[in-house]
Amino acid sequence: MKTYFLFLKTFSLSICVLLFTGCNSAKEEENALPTADFVQAAVKDTGNATKDFFYALPSPIVMAKIFKKTGLKYVDGVANSPDNVSKYTSTQRKNLNLGVYSSDLAYTVLNKQSQLASKYIEAMKKLSDDLGMSTLFNSDDYLLRFKNNLNNEDSLINIVCQLKSDMDVFMKDNDKEKQTLMIFIGAWIENMYIATQLTKEVNKEKVAMRIAEQKYILNSLMDLVANFQNDAEMKDLTMKLGDLKTLFDNLSVQGEDEKVVMDELQLKAITEKTRDLRKEIVG
Repeated sequence: MKTYFLFLKTFSLSICVLLFTGCNSAKEEENALPTADFVQAAVKDTGNATKDFFYALPSPIVMAKIFKKTGLKYVDGVANSPDNVSKYTSTQRKNLNLGVYSSDLAYTVLNKQSQLASKYIEAMKKLSDDLGMSTLFNSDDYLLRFKNNLNNEDSLINIVCQLKSDMDVFMKDNDKEKQTLMIFIGAWIENMYIATQLTKEVNKEKVAMRIAEQKYILNSLMDLVANFQNDAEMKDLTMKLGDLKTLFDNLSVQGEDEKVVMDELQLKAITEKTRDLRKEIVG
């Protein structure tokens, strides 16, 4: 099992390397990105090892990269404003929005919005400090390193990847399974929100296909959420994720490669449900 966890951590870091180096072709990079098969295999291998399952889930920057490859462009005002950070006073909302801001950070870094990205990493640090995770940012001077590299996109992506890796280790070492899950939910919902809101800006069919493929991630996520279904903080969130899963369950799967197919009305329903859930998270 330890070998498996090491593999997942190494896999995550190798994906980040591919993101900020130019030595691979676009096709090679696309093939290296996490697939539904990878996630399903990871879930199967972990069995009931809930505390380690999150290692199998893609990081915000990988999710953002997958959608960016469809042609998704940067649109100002779509991401959650970093100025909202002071609004989040409960532990639940701090955890969820730490995830939201991690996705917004990835979105802005990958779209060369470095000045705005620096505000997102500041917001993440504030929430991390509030949640008793100050050592995470302070251990490697992430904030200072980020601001010193605002003109170097490759370095910023590298820093974001290293931060995610260190956060994984911190959470596992401190047995923060539920907190890890809430952060991922916030990150996943924000990525879904950005993608669904911007379908009209790019090739809708291509983006819709990537959104449909999130069916597999959500299935895996719900398996993990089930372990916390009686938790007071998770109960309402579990129900709303379940409503979204119902919409994804209605998507048809075709062919030997199990391609998920989604029509216009289904995309509209998923877009609206994602928007409503995201609104409850960010306020």
